[in-house]
Amino acid sequence: MKRMISLIAIASILSLAGFSEASVAKGKTHSCLGNYIIEKAADPIFVDGVALKSFVVSYDNSDMTVTIGIDDSDKKCTTYIVKSDDLTVQYDCNGQIFGVNRVAKKYLDNGLETSDNLLNRSEYFHQKLLTQNEQTQLERVKLISVFYPKLVKDYEKVFAVK
Repeated sequence: MKRMISLIAIASILSLAGFSEASVAKGKTHSCLGNYIIEKAADPIFVDGVALKSFVVSYDNSDMTVTIGIDDSDKKCTTYIVKSDDLTVQYDCNGQIFGVNRVAKKYLDNGLETSDNLLNRSEYFHQKLLTQNEQTQLERVKLISVFYPKLVKDYEKVFAVK
């Protein structure tokens, strides 16, 4: 009987530990979107049949979510594929700079297309260089969570709908 209770207690602790890992990070957007929450994605982004390490970002004041896939197959440059219902872009980190770019052909061939009509070109050029400081992948995902929605034209109308 003691073994059974011990097993149930251990199983309960392990299952609770699994739930606590869902939220990876939280922060403020300092915009109408409110706070953001970054979680591991249940449905990752696939490139060439390979599942990328992926995260989902949700916002307090929006029903929309943003999916971020990290492609670190190139040792010189880590690529962050960022997509929502309206816009797909990529952010690149080459060891010296971190900033936004248009989606490369490699990703376009995998169905990660976007429409330039929905891109805020002014904000796009402001985000070509977000930082030159060395950062971890999670710190870059946090930066993307704050800056990406501003790339969508009229992002306040598109995102802040809750």
